Amino acid sequence: MKTIINSLLLTAVSIMAVAQTPKSGYTVNGQIGSLNGAKVYLSFMTDGHDHTDSATLVNGAFKFTGHMNPYSSVRMAIDHKGVGREIATRGGDVIYFHFGDETLNISSKDSLANAQMTGSKTYDEYAAYAKAVGPMPWDIDKISNAEIAAAPELVQDTAFTNQVARHHYQMIADFQKKNLEFAKTHPASYFAPVALFGTAANDKTVTIAEQIFKTFTPDIQATENGKTIQGFIDAHYRLKIGGAAPAFTQVDPAGKPVSLSAYKGKVVLIDFWASWCSPCRQEIPNLVTQYKRYKDKGFEILSVSLDNSRNNWLKAIQQEGMPWAQVCDLNGQNNSVARLYGVSAIPATFLVDRNGNLIQTGLRGEDLNKKLGELFKD
Repeated sequence: MKTIINSLLLTAVSIMAVAQTPKSGYTVNGQIGSLNGAKVYLSFMTDGHDHTDSATLVNGAFKFTGHMNPYSSVRMAIDHKGVGREIATRGGDVIYFHFGDETLNISSKDSLANAQMTGSKTYDEYAAYAKAVGPMPWDIDKISNAEIAAAPELVQDTAFTNQVARHHYQMIADFQKKNLEFAKTHPASYFAPVALFGTAANDKTVTIAEQIFKTFTPDIQATENGKTIQGFIDAHYRLKIGGAAPAFTQVDPAGKPVSLSAYKGKVVLIDFWASWCSPCRQEIPNLVTQYKRYKDKGFEILSVSLDNSRNNWLKAIQQEGMPWAQVCDLNGQNNSVARLYGVSAIPATFLVDRNGNLIQTGLRGEDLNKKLGELFKD
């Protein structure tokens, strides 16, 4: 059930940069009651790289300054109990919003959850979008968690957990439906591409996204979010089962170029992952097992990391004992190969045959094992 409840957290695997015309920088002024000593954490992505910052509240006040390029989805959390950043940002007093290189004022008597936001045009536009499509994913998580917390005696009851799960996924479906409607009816909104993301990232619905995207105003199509949507559309037409897998070259930890074309004659699993991606790392032991089982029969794995920290990348490779080829351009979620393959979330896999043609996508766990068993059966 925990997997269900955490499935849509903003920080997990969503790959969507947010940017427009650069400005001078951002300032966040905060006033949360008269709290003293509590830590507030700010995190977002800019230029494909993670940015994190923290401040200590003094008489309820805090301030952040910096630069983003220049609009991004942001997570902010206050650690009221001194539990540390990792735990504080997983739940509790956490908010998600958009703003940019502007001044944003945050005020509340007691918490971020009850805060008022003023001063940012981007935030105001985001608030209008969120109102139209809400509840947002993190709100859905809170609702589902509250349903479970209200009946702790039923946590082991399959019928109860299935009921909560059905409600959870129905809320997700409603959220996606409202996003699609927003994209259709707000072609000049900066958040139209954001609303279209889920439809464009799904290969089954990307052609629907393509038709809607064509109705967006030229300036919205030209935003980084618009370019991301266009990238998904282009990747859809590049990636066809039975067609050639797009060629690429990227460097390994030693700086040596590694090309997909070098694996001609092998069955190759292109594995997109990152050191910070828990589901990716949970799958690695299975990949190690399958690699050892089928390597001598012509199976190879080529892992493409979406890390932007070389140290974190190399440390994870060593920790997980991954004996196959590893490549990375250290551009984080803007990795050029991930863009080429239209990767919107990780883990993501693409299975390529001995002739360099795409066999299947999205294989993991037992589905991958079964497919490899079929391909390498004696």
